[in-house]
Amino acid sequence: MGSPAEDLAARVKSAAEKRVGGKAVAGGKDKGGIDCFALIDQVLKAEGGKTAADFGPVSPNADYVWGEAVELDAVKPGDILQFRDHAVTTRTQTLGEIKWEETSVEGPARRPHHSAVVVEVRGDGSVVVVEQNVKPTPNKVTRNVIARLADGEETRRPSNMVKKVITVTGTVKAYRPVPKPKEATLLRRDGKLPVGGRRALADDYVPGEGGLKRPPGPLGRA
Repeated sequence: MGSPAEDLAARVKSAAEKRVGGKAVAGGKDKGGIDCFALIDQVLKAEGGKTAADFGPVSPNADYVWGEAVELDAVKPGDILQFRDHAVTTRTQTLGEIKWEETSVEGPARRPHHSAVVVEVRGDGSVVVVEQNVKPTPNKVTRNVIARLADGEETRRPSNMVKKVITVTGTVKAYRPVPKPKEATLLRRDGKLPVGGRRALADDYVPGEGGLKRPPGPLGRA
């Protein structure tokens, strides 16, 4: 097993992938009650992670924070991406007899205000995400490839005869999910119900995970 954060990321990745092809998670008052936020929010809550509401106010146009910020070149499966006016255009060029000729244009693939879960990071710099409320099937949870995250232009050469020019505008921030602390519980050492009111609680109960700690006494009590 890894650290709690690593285990959470693995669960988030798995949970998101299991939803691919299914109906979009309901949430949001706009666009027929479907938005990208609802999927991420549900996955994180189900897997024991903090969600955007734990890091700040949530509003339809907020730049949500989904956990611990990470650099784009350090993104891993299970991380959450938050897009703002992000657009990717890919131009494919093929070497002709004399010069490079543009043979196809893909995009721009736009994510104006959007959230998605990373499920794969590829060697060429592209990432695979699970998301909802994106064309052509906004009412489904889909798995899609984003050629490049950072703004700017990049040329990739799949072969000596083909090159792809990828242009990105807008921004995207990446976050690593943070486990939500478990609520404190009081546990009696012998497993029996308390008697004697508050004094009995002080004497016979010990704090559970996430509770306050007291220095031990001669018999393990303060």
